[in-house]
Amino acid sequence: MASWELAEELVDVLRRPKIRRYGVGEDDVESVLVLLAPFLPAVEVDLEIRDPEDAPVVGAAIAGHAEAIVTGDRDLLDEPELRRWLRDRGVELYTPADLLGRLD
Repeated sequence: MASWELAEELVDVLRRPKIRRYGVGEDDVESVLVLLAPFLPAVEVDLEIRDPEDAPVVGAAIAGHAEAIVTGDRDLLDEPELRRWLRDRGVELYTPADLLGRLD
């Protein structure tokens, strides 16, 4: 699954001096973004998430039509409102142990 965060990382890599020495210029970086943009998800997470750095995970799960997020991150697991919001969109939150228990 592609994401804007991964696109940002790609841009950072393409701008490194080690890569620039191969003739990769700013026009090339822009061209890559123009090509990728239609495939990158635009998901609005209209809910305050305790740790804003978790928002891309939540957004990617929704955009990718995931059935579950498996995590040990308490910022995600301990938020009943987030659990409800995700469940309404068909995504469950599990710890790795919970998921293994469900698979047995």
